[in-house]
Amino acid sequence: MNLTTESLIQTSYFFIFLFSIIVLMDVLIRFKSPLKLKVFFSLFVLAILVGAFCCFFRRDPGEYFFLIKISRIVLGTSMVQIFTNLYFIQFKKIANIYTIAAYSFYTFLIFYVQVVGYDTVFTKSAILHNSYNLPSYLKFFIELDYISVILFVLYYTYNILFKFSYKNIYFKRIQIWTFCFFIILAAQLFMNFFTILFVFPDHFSVFIPIVFSLFFLLIILYRPNFINNNGPKISFGYLFNKNDFSQDVNEIDFNYQFFTNFYYKSKTANIEDFSNSMGVNKDLLFKYIYFKYSTSFDELVNKARVEYFVEIIKKPQYKNYTVEALALEVGFSSRQRFYQPFKKYHGGNPSDLINVLN
Repeated sequence: MNLTTESLIQTSYFFIFLFSIIVLMDVLIRFKSPLKLKVFFSLFVLAILVGAFCCFFRRDPGEYFFLIKISRIVLGTSMVQIFTNLYFIQFKKIANIYTIAAYSFYTFLIFYVQVVGYDTVFTKSAILHNSYNLPSYLKFFIELDYISVILFVLYYTYNILFKFSYKNIYFKRIQIWTFCFFIILAAQLFMNFFTILFVFPDHFSVFIPIVFSLFFLLIILYRPNFINNNGPKISFGYLFNKNDFSQDVNEIDFNYQFFTNFYYKSKTANIEDFSNSMGVNKDLLFKYIYFKYSTSFDELVNKARVEYFVEIIKKPQYKNYTVEALALEVGFSSRQRFYQPFKKYHGGNPSDLINVLN
């Protein structure tokens, strides 16, 4: 690799590093809500920033090799969370489990590398082949993580581009933005695949992540502006038109069964059971709840239970009830499961509130 090519690569990485800082500041300043989405947008950009920083300062291919790999993992998990929170909030639990599992595994891998020794895991031969000297079970989990990201992306891409078809300016803009995002991701996956099958010049494989990092940063920088302020309410692909589900969900029937008939007090309350009792498709019911209450079904259940708790502790017949007994009365399965929702929707400690009222 001649001096001119090496200088160009170093300059490119330095440019990506500086541009990442600009985009990161843009996300931190302009992005307002929700906080979780802001965090994962920031992590996405930060992963590119760290990768570019390491590639710019390293003196040989093995230096910072593991850190560069970890930054790419953060890139993948952040992308899954971004599009889960933008479009597929009903899969939030699955995405959270995947993210926690991925971070836990790579935290373990970091400790493993420290114990075994960096030079043992990342020998010159392993780095040359872009791989690791790891036990088979660890390699299996690395491949499983890579496949999981691809499956998330394929499913999300199919639904966003081919199943969502709402006709308004907001959806059209976010669909175009999403299309550009996934086109670049698909191109990167194809290029990585081709570099495995075919032999390319050494500098060619180096420029691939540089080019795609630049495109990713541009897409984050030029995201639709309404995402910055209304991420949880307007950017979801399935929530753009109220007419798509309002005729299928009877509001009076919903209020009667959920609130008047105290469905939320059921310890087995779940959206599948409630949708069956109303005779409504589960996905339609989910959209209705999120559009009307800006929350998920489970969160609406917990909020209603907390509000009912605050209501009944004012009544004489509940004066001698313990906090645990009251938690069970309003629908929580235990006192421990009651505290977090109470703090979220009311604040403070339930015992303190009872003492104040008494």
